[in-house]
Amino acid sequence: MSSTATVPKVLEQPTAPVIESSRPNAEPRVVAGIAAPEPLEVSPAATTDAADRSFGRAIISGSIIGIVLFIAAVWAVVRAIAPPEWPAGAVTAIAVWTGLWCGLFLGGTVAVGRWSLEQGH
Repeated sequence: MSSTATVPKVLEQPTAPVIESSRPNAEPRVVAGIAAPEPLEVSPAATTDAADRSFGRAIISGSIIGIVLFIAAVWAVVRAIAPPEWPAGAVTAIAVWTGLWCGLFLGGTVAVGRWSLEQGH
């Protein structure tokens, strides 16, 4: 019994893939055996509409209001429970640091929630 096996032909030299360009009269680009992607055509950014602007205003105004309110609230609480020998600068530093972060996140979140309800989402 004799069996014949087919042996695949070996390519003489591997060739790099070439990307066909969608641009007219453009040459395919091959760099170091790897096809380079076509450059992207970027269009100008779309303009924002009124809803986007009002959303941004809601975030900014809510954050500012929240920061101011939280700084005042934290300052009053810390001043009430702090020992009398604490300087006002230490109380103010605690109030500003804590009020800044709480006011930013909670104030912005509440403002966006209110904006969403007004928009009917």
